Amino acid sequence: MKPIVLIHGYSSEGKSNSAADIYGTLPADLRREFGANQVLDVNLSRWISLSDGVALDDVSFAMERALNSPKFRHLLRGGFNVVIHSTGALVVRNWLRLFPRKPSPVACLVHLAGANFGSGLAHVGRGTLVRWSRQIFQGVDPGARVLDELEFGASKTLDLHLHFLQPGHRLAEDYGVREFCLIGSQTLNGLRFVPIRYVKEDSADNTVRTSACNLNFNHVTVKPTAAARQLSAARVDHHVASRLAGEPISRECYDFDLSALADERPAIPFAVLYETAHFGAELGIVHGSKTRRKVLPLLVDALSAPDTGTSQAELAARWHKVTARTLQRAGRLKGRLTDWNRRAQYEGHSQLIFRLRDQYGADVAEHDITFKSGGGRGRERLEWMIEDKHTNRLNPGTTTFYLRTQQFVEKVPTSRLDRVAPLDLEITGCETQSRDIRYLPVRVRLSAANLRRMLQPFRTTLVDVELMRLPSGNVFRVTKG
Repeated sequence: MKPIVLIHGYSSEGKSNSAADIYGTLPADLRREFGANQVLDVNLSRWISLSDGVALDDVSFAMERALNSPKFRHLLRGGFNVVIHSTGALVVRNWLRLFPRKPSPVACLVHLAGANFGSGLAHVGRGTLVRWSRQIFQGVDPGARVLDELEFGASKTLDLHLHFLQPGHRLAEDYGVREFCLIGSQTLNGLRFVPIRYVKEDSADNTVRTSACNLNFNHVTVKPTAAARQLSAARVDHHVASRLAGEPISRECYDFDLSALADERPAIPFAVLYETAHFGAELGIVHGSKTRRKVLPLLVDALSAPDTGTSQAELAARWHKVTARTLQRAGRLKGRLTDWNRRAQYEGHSQLIFRLRDQYGADVAEHDITFKSGGGRGRERLEWMIEDKHTNRLNPGTTTFYLRTQQFVEKVPTSRLDRVAPLDLEITGCETQSRDIRYLPVRVRLSAANLRRMLQPFRTTLVDVELMRLPSGNVFRVTKG
């Protein structure tokens, strides 16, 4: 058994936290599970995430420096496994990107509630109340720059994950790194009374959404057609005027590409655990006393799995059954008038992220995204599923929608997308500082079948939209002298 390195998440460090405070009995549990002679070493990392001036790149660089120290250089030579919690996912994935080794010394990378696609607490964490409570009770800063990269729709984080979809950079095929994702869907009872939605969202573990942890994400692109790139300024003005007047605009200006969906790639094993939260002495996924019997067997499953594609596929199917059993148990939960809907907290949600940039790669900050679903008896409109909308603070061209795409019907989890209505997606951009700049509006028809291809419960879908930014004829003229 190769050595194991444990890497914690944001906010685990404090003024006086010990390694035992951060990791609990997990190191001893791993030795007991594998046998003291089988686990060569369990290495406990420490990274100070809460200094405002420290960015994710700094932490990943410091990780490389620590691994190159004489005491731990053997890990790079002989290989090791990594078990992360929360933001540790971004630290390790970013380290793999910045310091690529093929094959990588990392054999298995197990995500325990990995915050791969952000956390709602990232922008709450900047608040004055949180800042003062940290200074008084923990003696640390909020960690502003790490929070920037944890916020929903952070472009740097999205690009990090897209990097590993590119040929030559795929973690499993090119680096030899096998990944596994585990998360709960439980909120601690005491947090139900906190007036912050992100500590009590359904399909989340009080910090990270299940869909934000899952690395089986979809990537969709919307780009101008060749004909659209040749449009005259007058014709673009016509399209903009039609859109503003609420009139139908052409669907021939943009192409919709669904070729980079999760189902087209080898599956990364993913499971949602029953009665497991992000933290907590009893329900926490890292060292909760009541979650040990659920978490440890799956950790052993991942760390001892043979290094073959067949093994990964089999394990992914097995973990899918773990999620199914979680939902089966949740379906038997009964609500009480004095309680929250305990069953609904397990209903699968999806993150739908739109990132709008022009053909030069610049953010389109001022924009409008409209879903126009068709009718039909018994059809579900996508608009009805939206429960939260967040515009990224540093990248205002990026909007994250949170959709309830699953519900229990007579105790059985049912995908609402099975009944989804087709829709027209319309997107308009605006340059508020000049009347001589227009964005060519988007109108794309999405059939019910394509919506089901690009959206699934417990997954994130990133839609990258290239909006054509076009100057009027007044911006540049050439005349004969």
